[in-house]
Amino acid sequence: MVNISGAQPHMLRIVIALFCILSVFLFFDPIGFASTMNHHVAPPGSTTTVTHIVLFKFKPDLDDGAVDVACAKILSLKENCLLPNSQHAYIKSITGGRDNSPEQLQNGMTHAFVVQFENTDDRNYYVEQDPAHLAFKKEIEPLVEKIIVFDYVSGVF
Repeated sequence: MVNISGAQPHMLRIVIALFCILSVFLFFDPIGFASTMNHHVAPPGSTTTVTHIVLFKFKPDLDDGAVDVACAKILSLKENCLLPNSQHAYIKSITGGRDNSPEQLQNGMTHAFVVQFENTDDRNYYVEQDPAHLAFKKEIEPLVEKIIVFDYVSGVF
């Protein structure tokens, strides 16, 4: 029979060392494993909603009527932007309005619009190719002093 009594303290030390190492990885994540698991990037054509935010600073010399017409045209893009193959509207929703924040952090931006698309393909078509959107961009250009655009997929950081 083999005497293993001398090996037991070694095994105990090895088990404790492995436990400590695993604990470090589980609780402190030194190599960033857990953080990479939460960073999902939506592939093109996915059904992950893309939110497209557009902030406008209209020129100060515009009358309210011209701004109201421009805003109505922005909101009408939901019905006027159609996919070329199906001729169906593809914008999920558009909302917007005039700034009324008491925080005074809008940096001169006067109006905001939020457009939601079903996926990145729809958003990309809207931004790059949609004739109704491209025509609108040319039409509104002389009315605005500054535009900020920001797109995101909720939860993707």
